[in-house]
Amino acid sequence: MTNNGDRGNGASKESVLITILIILSTTFFIRASNNMMVTSVPLLAKYYLDFSQTEVGIISALSYFSTFLTTSILNVRLDAKKRRIAFILANLIYAVVFIGFWRSSFISIWILSAISGGVLGLIMPNIITAASLFRDPKMIERVLSLYTVALSLSLVAGPALESYVLKFYSLRTAFLIFSSFAIVSVSLSPFIKFPEESRLKVKVRVFRNYGFRSSILNIMAYNIPFTLLIAFGGIYERDTYGISLSLVTLFFSLFFLSSFMSRMYLSFIPPKSIKRQMVIAMTLSLIGISMMVLSRNVLIFVLSLVVLGIPHGFTYPLSILSIYRSFEPMERNIANSYFFSVMTAIGIILPLVGGSIIQKYGFDFTFAGILVLIFIIMIALNVNFRAERKSGAVIAK
Repeated sequence: MTNNGDRGNGASKESVLITILIILSTTFFIRASNNMMVTSVPLLAKYYLDFSQTEVGIISALSYFSTFLTTSILNVRLDAKKRRIAFILANLIYAVVFIGFWRSSFISIWILSAISGGVLGLIMPNIITAASLFRDPKMIERVLSLYTVALSLSLVAGPALESYVLKFYSLRTAFLIFSSFAIVSVSLSPFIKFPEESRLKVKVRVFRNYGFRSSILNIMAYNIPFTLLIAFGGIYERDTYGISLSLVTLFFSLFFLSSFMSRMYLSFIPPKSIKRQMVIAMTLSLIGISMMVLSRNVLIFVLSLVVLGIPHGFTYPLSILSIYRSFEPMERNIANSYFFSVMTAIGIILPLVGGSIIQKYGFDFTFAGILVLIFIIMIALNVNFRAERKSGAVIAK
C-alpha cells in the first residue's frame, strides 16, 4: 500500500492515473446504483407494497438515519486499517441488498433500507477522503472536481438506464439489474487507498470552523428541497400528470444532466470565489422551486427540474472545496464524516416531516414553505461570511 507521501509527488504518473481512475469508477458505480435505490424504493413502497405518503417518508428517513449513525459514530472512530476493512465489507453487503430489494416484502423492505443506509455511511465519506489524499494542492482540487463530475455523470446515466429498463421490465427487476453496478464497486473496493494517518492529539473543532459552517449552510439550502424531491417528486409527477414510471425516471435524468453540465463548467473554470458561487446557487434554487410551485403543466415542471439541476451541480463541489481549504489533511476524514452526517441528518428529518406535510397540505404548499427556509439560510450564510472576515480566518474565498 502506498503511503500519503507517495501520492502526488514521488508516485509515477501511471500510478497516480490508476488511483484516480479507481476513485472515479468506484464513485460512478456506487452513486449511480444508490441514486436508483433512493428514487425507486419510494416507488416500490408506494405502488407495489401500498405504503402511504407518511410511510414512504418514514422508510426514506430510516435509510438516512442508518447512514447518520455509521458516519457520525463509527467511521470517525476507526483508524485507516479498520476503515479499509469496513469499506470493503460495506461494498459487499451493499451488493447483496440490491438483490434483497428484488424479492422484498412489506417487512423486509424496512430491514433492507436500514442496512443500505448504514453501509453507504461507510462508503461515501471514505471515497471523498481518498480523493483528497494527494500532496499537490492543485492535484487535489482537480481530483475533487473530477470526483463531483463522476457523481453527476452517474446521476445522468443511472436514471437514463433505469428509464430504459422499465420499458421492458418491472421495477423489482430493475433492482436486480442494478445490482451489477454494486458488484463492480465490490471488485474495485480493495484498491481504494487508506494511508495511515497520524492520530490527533487535540480535538478537531469541526463546527467552529467557518469554512465548515459555510459548507453546511450551502449544502442545507439544496439538500432540503432535493431530499423531498427525490422521495416524493416521482410520486407527485405520476399522480399529478399521469405519466409512466419510465418517464418519471427520464425526467430525473434531465435534472441530473443539468447538474452534470454545471459540474463540468466548474471543472474547466474553477471558482474564483466560492462564496459568490454559493450565493448564486441558492438564488437559482429559489428560482427553480418557484417555477415548480407555479407550474401548471408537465413541461414547466420539467423546466424547473433543469433549472434546479444547476445549483445541484454547484452546491456539493463548493462544499467539499470549502472543507478541503479549511482543514489540514489529518483532519479531513473527521470533517468529511461530520459533513456527510449532517447531510444525512437532513435526510432523516425531511422525509418524516415532509411526508406528513405533503399528505396533509400537498406538494406545492410544502415547497412554497421551503422557499422561505432557503431565504433564511442565505441570510445565515452571509452572516457567517461577515464573521469569518472579522475573525481574519478567511479561507474559502
